[in-house]
Amino acid sequence: MRKGERFKELFDLKGRVAVVTGAAKGNGAGIANALYDAGAQVMATDVAFSDEGDSGSQSLYPEIPRMVMDVTSEESVGEVFATIVKEQGRLDILCNNAGVIYKAPVDELEMEQFRKVTEINLHGVVNCTKHAVPYMRKNSWGRIVNISSSQAFLATETYSAYSASKAAVSHLTRIWGNELAAENILVNALCPCFVKTPMMTQSIAKKAQELGGSLEMGEKYFTDLIPTHRLLEIEEIGNWVTLLCGEMGRAMTGSNISITCGQVTL
Repeated sequence: MRKGERFKELFDLKGRVAVVTGAAKGNGAGIANALYDAGAQVMATDVAFSDEGDSGSQSLYPEIPRMVMDVTSEESVGEVFATIVKEQGRLDILCNNAGVIYKAPVDELEMEQFRKVTEINLHGVVNCTKHAVPYMRKNSWGRIVNISSSQAFLATETYSAYSASKAAVSHLTRIWGNELAAENILVNALCPCFVKTPMMTQSIAKKAQELGGSLEMGEKYFTDLIPTHRLLEIEEIGNWVTLLCGEMGRAMTGSNISITCGQVTL
């Protein structure tokens, strides 16, 4: 008799409280949905959950609570996390997903844009992790998943701001993995290649325009950069986050996991 139930338990997150940043759409919404499907109590956070800018959040399950949080503000992060713990009694899982991209050659960089990328992609991860760890420490259990990128390990022209911020996140993952391992707070990073997010859709359209061709031609430009010739689905990112936060992820910390369809081998 096959014991299929034991595999369900490997991904069971019932009783866990999870926070996902940048959860209004794209990868963040997919991650929040996956954690919710695994049984976690999920709090979706994003600056977009304001009166002016809730666009795209229809991809997030309506059952998942939304909270406005600015990852670049220690005050905002501290207040939101304190509210979550007051209402839910704990904070077990943090997925640092919030991020932006900006591309330009070095001699054309707008430093304000460069700083914005660093503030959100890097300082935001530090802010959230700093404020989450004390709550995790109280229960001697925590799972932190940082969303890095294949670009952390590539030298792609014009990606300097984005790649530098993601490379820093990948190395912080190694450091924090060592730093927190003895307290059963495990820290890992996912490093995906191109994912079918709204941001990727814009990039495809822009590339198609540059090439003077169709959207299919624009997409082919990007898939040709990947050995398996495909883009990742949003759901795949959420599946990997859920794996790392469940029983399957117990043996992993300080790791950068390449989910790049062969683009990057670590």
